[in-house]
Amino acid sequence: MNIKTPIKAEITKITSKTLNVFETFSGIGAQHKSLQFLKDNYHYNYEVVGTSEWDVDAQISYAAIHYPKFEKQIKTISEDKIDKYLSNFDHSFSGKDLIPLSKIYQMDYERKLKYYKAHVISKNMGSILKINGKELQKNIGDIDLITYSFPCQDLSVAGSFHGFNQGMAKGDGTRSSLLWEIGRILTELKSIKKLPKFLLLENVANMISSRHINDYIAWKKALYKLGYQTKTYIVNARDHGLAQNRKRVYAISVKGNFKIDDQFEIIDLEEKVFPKKFEKVSKLKTRELKDIINQNYENDTHKSEALEARPNRTPSRERMFNLNYKLNDFDKYKYSRTVTTKQDRHPNAGVINLKNTILETTDEVKANYRFITTREAYLLMGFDDKDYNNVKKQNIRKEKLYQQAGNSIAIYAITAILKKIQELNNE
Repeated sequence: MNIKTPIKAEITKITSKTLNVFETFSGIGAQHKSLQFLKDNYHYNYEVVGTSEWDVDAQISYAAIHYPKFEKQIKTISEDKIDKYLSNFDHSFSGKDLIPLSKIYQMDYERKLKYYKAHVISKNMGSILKINGKELQKNIGDIDLITYSFPCQDLSVAGSFHGFNQGMAKGDGTRSSLLWEIGRILTELKSIKKLPKFLLLENVANMISSRHINDYIAWKKALYKLGYQTKTYIVNARDHGLAQNRKRVYAISVKGNFKIDDQFEIIDLEEKVFPKKFEKVSKLKTRELKDIINQNYENDTHKSEALEARPNRTPSRERMFNLNYKLNDFDKYKYSRTVTTKQDRHPNAGVINLKNTILETTDEVKANYRFITTREAYLLMGFDDKDYNNVKKQNIRKEKLYQQAGNSIAIYAITAILKKIQELNNE
């Protein structure tokens, strides 16, 4: 198995308008990956003019994927200057909690230098809480599209199971309510007449369940007052060529004058503009489970990754094996379950049976199955081996790699939507 970046189409001239994109809650940059695919294969031009992210490891992974030579591209500076630069931003090691600046100052110099260079090359504006619309426009210029895949913990079914069930209402202090920081920034941009043309939301399908729908309607109403009309979709990654059952809400908001209903939702007037569903992007090669789940344990790399993903033998994990998909039964299973931030749990994306392989064991310590590897988690999200290898070189912990994949966006699904936005931008 070697999943590669699709071969670039021969480009003679970029004829599309440049789409200036600001990625908020940018993570490892699924949007950026999709935009690059559209540029390489459909001649659609773009520029990521800025990002917003506070997770240290996510920023390093973002740079490793999208700017693989970033450590050479950004000039090395003294530790004092790095500390001064980083003191202007908020930071998190977990992606959830703010850490004191002293923890950043205490980082190993080489790691801190890497982080600094990743921060600079991705044009990171820092935590969404600290971004001011006027300063944003001053620093990165005009924006055509803001993408916002805000935290889902207080909306998801999994989050509800673990006690996070508070929704995304304005002012309620949850992580999911960070959505409203986007509203604040848009209001500030409106005051200087610099609103972007488009907005793109992504979050869990449970966001529009009966429990949370009123919060979402309130959000669409706020956008309407700012001059946007919104069209909401549920898109499943498995319908777009990925071997993962991953339903997500995507919402396109457009500055315009479209007819809306009583929930501030655009009423379809023209299928060409707002299709009832998005078709699979034809130049994205379908990935089946057999393309992703690697059982070549003669290969040292894949063997070590498999062993790292094998849990200890315990009663609870035996139940976990019995209850979850056996992803290497390719005749029975065509898709994994949703990739989440952790795999040593139930439910998970699925497990791989190690019986009748060279990794089968008779001891009482290790189980005879494994979870998906961190590489397979990345591949199930639509990244490729080259992306993963570039990230792996950064010495990021296994737990963080799973978290990064689970928090990301299914690239094949969002590519279909970004393709439509690019087309709207060209009209």
